[in-house]
Amino acid sequence: MSKLAQVVVEETESEKMQEAEFDGDNLYLKKKKEDEIRMKLDQFAKELSQVKKQRDEH
Repeated sequence: MSKLAQVVVEETESEKMQEAEFDGDNLYLKKKKEDEIRMKLDQFAKELSQVKKQRDEH
C-alpha cells in the first residue's frame, strides 16, 4: 500500500523579489499608459475647443 503525502511548497526570497519587481514594472507601465492617454485627451480637448471657437465666430 502507498500512503499519500502532503507537499508544502514555499516561495523563495528571489521568487518573491521577482514578483515584486514584476508588479513594480506593471505599475510603471500602467502609469505611463495613463499619462499618454491623459496627454491625448488634453490635446483633443484643445482641438475641440478651437473648432468650437471657430464655429462660434461664423
